[in-house]
Amino acid sequence: MIALKSISFIIWNMLLGTLLLYSVDWFLFNKKRRHFLGMHIPLTPGFVVRKREWLFNKARDLLHDYLEQAENKQDKSGYLSKWEQKVRDVVYEKAEFVNGWPLLPQKLKDKIRNLLADSVKEIASKILRRTVPHLIEQWRVEHRIDEFDAKFDVAFLKKYWRKYVFKYLLWFFGAINFLFGIMNMIWFLIMV
Repeated sequence: MIALKSISFIIWNMLLGTLLLYSVDWFLFNKKRRHFLGMHIPLTPGFVVRKREWLFNKARDLLHDYLEQAENKQDKSGYLSKWEQKVRDVVYEKAEFVNGWPLLPQKLKDKIRNLLADSVKEIASKILRRTVPHLIEQWRVEHRIDEFDAKFDVAFLKKYWRKYVFKYLLWFFGAINFLFGIMNMIWFLIMV
């Protein structure tokens, strides 16, 4: 009877590891919002379901925000205006060598530095506000986001999770829990 009790440690450890792994799988890929005794279970819908939707919504929002800022050059509060200003500031700092030119008045040196900084800022502005939106439109980035959204649905991700990760984790957890079960069985036999 003691031998059967000791073997049950192996079975219980393997069942516990398998249950733990299946619960992780459930919390990752559960599609519905679940309730228990009228209270919402906090990790439902699954992590992959929530983050997948968040990721594609965030990509669409970023694309629309970029295109809106690219159209409105007068708006100085957006990140495109800040990037342009950073480019201007960096070029102005790098044009410090102009101050080392002899025989030029300081007013002309400042004018040259400002002219260099403003011209590079305008080049950056044309790239950020015209070329990039043109490429976004030409490459149909918004349609690509929608295609990826349809392609990488939860069933697709779950299939690859099960095929390439879950199966190997199941074997790994089975082996580890088998070893823990043997260790617990030995400790049980020593203590009895």
